[in-house]
Amino acid sequence: MHSKWLLFVLVIFISCSDQEKESDVSETILSDFLQLNTNKELDEVIACAGSDRDFNSVSIFYFPEAGSFDFRYYETDDVNVNPDDFSNYKLKNLPINGVFGNKLSAFKREEQHEAWGIVTYQTNGKLHKSNPIRLKHLSELTDYNSNITIDNSTSLSPKFTWQASTGNTDAIYFQVLLEENDNFISGTYTFDKFFRYYDTSNVVLTINTTTPPELEVANNYQFIVLAVSLDNWVNSYSYTNFTAE
Repeated sequence: MHSKWLLFVLVIFISCSDQEKESDVSETILSDFLQLNTNKELDEVIACAGSDRDFNSVSIFYFPEAGSFDFRYYETDDVNVNPDDFSNYKLKNLPINGVFGNKLSAFKREEQHEAWGIVTYQTNGKLHKSNPIRLKHLSELTDYNSNITIDNSTSLSPKFTWQASTGNTDAIYFQVLLEENDNFISGTYTFDKFFRYYDTSNVVLTINTTTPPELEVANNYQFIVLAVSLDNWVNSYSYTNFTAE
């Protein structure tokens, strides 16, 4: 009888120890969240961040793939950490807004200190994680400008050209084309400081699932370029409205 009681106590002790170990792993720290999801394939999230026009907040932009869910934003306490050490990132509860015709989404952040951030979400069988994003809204404000040149010499195939951001730290350029009513038309990435609609010869990445439609004569559109640095900060946000010719 004594040995049976001892065995029962031992089983309870081991069970409680296992529960304590599991309780040590939470979803509020990114490294723990990744550990909890090691059974899922790890994939990427296209994401970057920039200061908003009022300069009082930051938008963390990301592209939610079809079927994605469980959108999360993790952030470090400050910038003086190793951005590749995921134990430094804590879950933040931030509002999410649709942007660029709701093709992309953006976490809205109003805290003043700079930090590193990472976006995650899930799709069926996959956990998606962005590269670290360096928030620079105090040291390097995003420059909003309309410095875009349009060449309409080819009918309904305008060529858009822009300049490098001040500081010349641009790594890639994200181009968005919207209709006047904010409907999303196209989203592409180039290393070049130009893009012709819809010529993909210099496009290195696209978020378009199908070939975008032809432009329509006399319709009004907006063209936007985000100049993104290697650490995923939006150096500049250039935009222009135009009428298709």
